Amino acid sequence: MASYTQRYIGGDHEGVWADLRRLGPVPGALMEDCAAVAAQTMQRVAVHVARLAEELTGLGLMPSGTLLTPTAADRMKLDVLTSEIGGIPVALDACLRYVGGAWFAGDCPALDECYVSANQYSVAGVLPDPLVLPDIEYLRYSWDEYREQAEDDPELADEGFVFDFAPDELHKANISGSTHDISLAPMVADPIIQGVDGRPNVTLVEYLRLSISWGGMPGWSFKADHAPAALTALRAEPGF
Repeated sequence: MASYTQRYIGGDHEGVWADLRRLGPVPGALMEDCAAVAAQTMQRVAVHVARLAEELTGLGLMPSGTLLTPTAADRMKLDVLTSEIGGIPVALDACLRYVGGAWFAGDCPALDECYVSANQYSVAGVLPDPLVLPDIEYLRYSWDEYREQAEDDPELADEGFVFDFAPDELHKANISGSTHDISLAPMVADPIIQGVDGRPNVTLVEYLRLSISWGGMPGWSFKADHAPAALTALRAEPGF
């Protein structure tokens, strides 16, 4: 029988990830295969994210599309960090390891995207939810902060570490809001991102597919008929 990785490379992207989700916590015997699928996936995501950073900057995004591409030294830091945490979900590990940090929130008149220049609702009536991804240093910061707070709060320690993966749609538009969160336990293949408006139980890989297919601005999928024309050129088939 073909491995998950062989099936994925053969093009069965969605089918493989659906099967990996059904596993629940990934059995040790399948971890290497699962990690290889995640690596293949996030390497492809990284290409899309780099393209979007360049094209959004060309469209006038201010500040320009920011990328923090992980280095070999960063990956070594991630190995240490995951050991301290006790492991992290496989797709999240690969996202940090191969994609790194990205920040596409800001002002971009061509995309009706607002942060400082105006109120987002008054301009477009939709929250674009520009793609924002954390880097390894942010996971370190978040983990250290959790450990410090958990020392004084047994209830927080019992709940476990929940990673504030990204600001939510409101914060990305410079409006008081909350965060998109990922629970780091149990060790599943594709963790749910909690707090994504209108997308209950969306997983990391699903969210990234949606984001890439909407040019890094997946909020526009809720008002597709009113999406700015410039967004069309940014959209792409994810291919992962």
